[in-house]
Amino acid sequence: MNQILVFLGIAAVGNAIYHLGQKTLSPGANPMVLLMAVYVVAFVFAAASAPFFQSAAGVSWKAQVFSWPVLVLGGGVLLIEIGFLLAYRVGGGLQWSGVAVNAASALLLLPVALLVFRERFSLARGLGILFTLVGLALLTRK
Repeated sequence: MNQILVFLGIAAVGNAIYHLGQKTLSPGANPMVLLMAVYVVAFVFAAASAPFFQSAAGVSWKAQVFSWPVLVLGGGVLLIEIGFLLAYRVGGGLQWSGVAVNAASALLLLPVALLVFRERFSLARGLGILFTLVGLALLTRK
C-alpha cells in the first residue's frame, strides 16, 4: 500500500477522533483551560512516542524545537482548536464543520502552494477546486 495513503488515513482517523472530542467538551468550561489540558495529554502521548521516531543525524534538539516553523505551527494549531471549540459551542455540526474548514483552508493554501512551493496546477486539480467551491456552497446552505 502507498505510504502516503496510510499516513493520510492515520490523519483522517485522528481528525474524526479530534472532532468527536471537540464536540463533546464541557460547554461551561474555560476554553483556554480545556486547550491547556488537551495539550498536556498530547505532550504525554508525543513524549511516549518520541523514541520510536528518528531525527536527521546531527540535528540538535534545540534546533528542532526553536525555529520559526514550530512557532507558526503552534499559532495555527491554537487558532484551529479555539475556532472549532467555539464553533461547536454555538451549534456547529459534526457533519459539515470539518469538511467546510478543510475545504476553505485548501483554497487559502492554493496561492501559497503555487507561488511559494511551486506545486503544479492541472485540469484535474482545477476541477477539484471547482467541486470544492460547489461543495462549500452546498454545505453552508440551510
